[in-house]
Amino acid sequence: MTDSSLSGLAVLLGIALYPFFANHLPNQRQNAAAVIGVVLLGFVILGYDTRQELHHGTPVHAALQTASFLFFGSAFLGRKRGVVAAERSALVPFLIGSVTAIANMFTTSGLVYVAFICIQALCLLAITKTYSNLPKINLIKAVYFSLLYCLVNGLFHASTSPDLALIIDFKITEVLFYILLGTCVFHMVFQDFSRTRTKKGLDEHTKIDQDIMKLAFRGRRVLKDFRHDLRQPLSTLGILASVGKAISKDSEVTARYQHIQTAQKALKNMLEDFFDQLGNAIRYPQDDNAAPMTPVRVHDILGPLIEEYRMLANVKDLQIRYVPSEVTVMSNKEALAKIIRNGLDNAIKYTNKGGVVVGLRRRKGRVCIQIVDTGSGVENNKVAAHNKGWGHGSSIVRDLSEQILAKTECRNRYYNGKLAGSVFEVILPEEAEVSHRNKLPTFETQAVFEAQVMAMNHDQLLEIQRRLPMQGFDKVEFSLNGAYRAYLSALRKGMSPVYILYAGDPAQKTHAVEQLKLLGSLLDYEPCCILIYNASLENNPQVEFAREMIRIPVIPGHTDVSLGVISELFPAREKNQNAFNGPTENAGNNTKTLGSNSLLTS
Repeated sequence: MTDSSLSGLAVLLGIALYPFFANHLPNQRQNAAAVIGVVLLGFVILGYDTRQELHHGTPVHAALQTASFLFFGSAFLGRKRGVVAAERSALVPFLIGSVTAIANMFTTSGLVYVAFICIQALCLLAITKTYSNLPKINLIKAVYFSLLYCLVNGLFHASTSPDLALIIDFKITEVLFYILLGTCVFHMVFQDFSRTRTKKGLDEHTKIDQDIMKLAFRGRRVLKDFRHDLRQPLSTLGILASVGKAISKDSEVTARYQHIQTAQKALKNMLEDFFDQLGNAIRYPQDDNAAPMTPVRVHDILGPLIEEYRMLANVKDLQIRYVPSEVTVMSNKEALAKIIRNGLDNAIKYTNKGGVVVGLRRRKGRVCIQIVDTGSGVENNKVAAHNKGWGHGSSIVRDLSEQILAKTECRNRYYNGKLAGSVFEVILPEEAEVSHRNKLPTFETQAVFEAQVMAMNHDQLLEIQRRLPMQGFDKVEFSLNGAYRAYLSALRKGMSPVYILYAGDPAQKTHAVEQLKLLGSLLDYEPCCILIYNASLENNPQVEFAREMIRIPVIPGHTDVSLGVISELFPAREKNQNAFNGPTENAGNNTKTLGSNSLLTS
């Protein structure tokens, strides 16, 4: 054997040392440790005929043997991270194997060497026994590498010892060593590539945390029940107000019943909106970009709000003036109503004499909604200042304004040099008015949220494709995949955040569970794995949130109801990317009142 082989091993050793010290992923460091152990064994095997100091019983031989087992054996440790008992139980056989590796320096007998190496093989197999709850593929790989490593080591010592040299051919040892080295390096490089690839794919999507999903799922159930129960007392309050208004003969009492009825409707709308927002807050994936925009008639927002606050203004002997407008704008109705409600509430609250005027005007081509009062004004002329009701309210207004791309201002107004009240303005974005838009603003599109749906056979694939609720996903791919095919697909296209496996036959449930566990072990940063299985053999089937996957039982005869859990886990999202792709059909027909009916002057 020439020195070139040893030089090649030295280069490979340097390559393996980098991921061993620099990689932050434990599994990849362990794979690099295995390669280092095999390379150190290669120095002993390939350098035996060229280096006198590598012969049996020499210090260099013993040191390389010991270091080789320490690195190679350490690659088997920590595979059951988080299970303290399993980690501790693996240390005992590892220490025994290390002692036998050190004991090699005290003997030159081939039989003793082989006996020690057999003990090391048993120790490595004992470590792999702690993998009992991991996917079978991990156990198979561990057994393969441990047995092949010890076989190569044992055959080398047998073929180079005087008492066993005639039995074992050294060439066989070399061939097996190159097989061990090649598979070990391939495993390190391929797994490093796949971990990086699947991590990259996941970074482009939403990371699903199953503990949070469990909380969100139960939260949606509780929210649904509470929302249903709350509607009854609210409806009762509205009925009582209607009856009281109908039978009352006193105009003042009738007006108060009317105010109660108006407040009841406003409270109902606010609660419905609150429940909608809370439901959206606990769904997957989160939508953090702009609120969905639709054509909104401004009067449909201002009209009900003016009537709601008119009674409060009358109680304080304030006048509230408003002229309806037919202007239609592109905005989010709920967000815009909240902003205006906040402005009206503060205008009436901090006005004790005079009144409030609400109207529309155009400012530099933009639609501007103004609320003018004759109150005490605001400090610093800033809506975000922490003063007179503009503390928490200002943060709400600011956040909502960012969602609808509007600008909100609150400033003092003066008459003859004296403070005369304040002006609250909501300035909508350019070209927001439907009547005067030649081009439309563009918004960032949402990240594509996709799911990979797999089935055990073709008939089951057609069944799940026909029944699965898909409104919560932007893209759904159906395929006859097992864990390995899904893994290879993830390497090519990037990892999907959700993998759904359908097992229509009750007998296939166990195999399906193993497939999803295997997929979770192959992909780094585990995705959300969902098993949908036939529950005809179970007494009380329930949705289970396990560490590896979510198990959804399909009850015979109630398949659609069972699969409705998918809609609760991934509810339908607003697809608002195309809201501004082109002008609306009725553009140009709603220009009547803006400007001519404005109550406000510059």
